[in-house]
Amino acid sequence: MGDVGAQLTADILKYAACPHCGTKARLEEHSEFRWICGVCGGPRVPVEDEAAHSDREREELVRANGAKKMAFAYRAAGIALSLMGALLAALGGALAIVSAGVALALMAVAAVALVTGIVYVRRANRKHDEAKRATFEAWESVAEALLVARGREVTAQQIAKEMHTSTADVERMMSFLSVDDRVRIVVKDTDLVYAASNVATNTMALEDTETANVEAERQMLESEEHDADAADTAGADQRRR
Repeated sequence: MGDVGAQLTADILKYAACPHCGTKARLEEHSEFRWICGVCGGPRVPVEDEAAHSDREREELVRANGAKKMAFAYRAAGIALSLMGALLAALGGALAIVSAGVALALMAVAAVALVTGIVYVRRANRKHDEAKRATFEAWESVAEALLVARGREVTAQQIAKEMHTSTADVERMMSFLSVDDRVRIVVKDTDLVYAASNVATNTMALEDTETANVEAERQMLESEEHDADAADTAGADQRRR
């Protein structure tokens, strides 16, 4: 993230709220997850435009953070078991001359620990890959939402500046989105420009409608609960009289 697009602005550092821990903390650059929360370490997408954030982004970031934590736990357990297995194997070898039975028992336990440790490390690698995929998909969703919000053709440099990442990173996201027909790539004056496709625009509109319907239903339920509470209170007052 060495270009201008990777420089995080002071406003984002001050006002961005973490979707994982809810704090407004400083963001930190990360070699694999681009940006993470300075408090909880959860993956973040540092974009100021509220129109670019969505439920899909939050879901992917939460999935990425969960997989990231599980990867850490599996790796720690795998390393601990592998070390324990190595120590038990060494101890078993040292006691082989004194007691073959004890040595064999220690070797058996060591083998189980080593095999389990290897299994856990492999699971950690898979979870780590899952975390990176989910983070990338969250960034993709934000990039797509930015294109829809702009409603015009933009360059990779413009998107990179808004997303605080590199131009190459944006070009990679655009390539994946174009495969799913969610982004149009146009050659203009020897440069590539990007615009949201009709599929992306319609999908975003549908998601906005669903979100609005869910919010309206929530407000209606709250209103009904408030009316019911008021009726109960009024009834209780009448009985006391």
